[in-house]
Amino acid sequence: MRSIHFFVFILYALLITQVSHAQTVFGKWKTYDIFDKSKEESIVLIYRIDDDLYIKIDQILPEEHVNDKCVKCKDHRKDEPILGMLILAGARLKDGIWQGASILNAKNGKEYGCQISLADPDLLKVRGYIGYPLFGKTLYWTRVKEKPFE
Repeated sequence: MRSIHFFVFILYALLITQVSHAQTVFGKWKTYDIFDKSKEESIVLIYRIDDDLYIKIDQILPEEHVNDKCVKCKDHRKDEPILGMLILAGARLKDGIWQGASILNAKNGKEYGCQISLADPDLLKVRGYIGYPLFGKTLYWTRVKEKPFE
């Protein structure tokens, strides 16, 4: 009987871990081309340090662009590899939206104001804008499901 209770406890703990992970912006997300939403561009890793949100390029899609550099960047990232690049640093959570930081579009080297929130547990709403959120574009990224231990 004890082993059944232990098994149920472990199963419950795993279930809660999965549900709580699905309710957060943290993890890996697949990004898409701004003009062709069927064209996959990258997989990004969204993580937190203290109270700040960070995004870095974890994988480039398709493979032929894996060695691309940010040739149009105007800051310290100029001519640096896009793979592994930090494209957002220091967003803070306010009223359920991560905001207060710029996001880099490594294809054109431009930075945009950014607001990030969950549209659904597996759909991330990323609003990039110039000046005010009213003057921007919303992109949707999809959660990358982590494979269980093999």
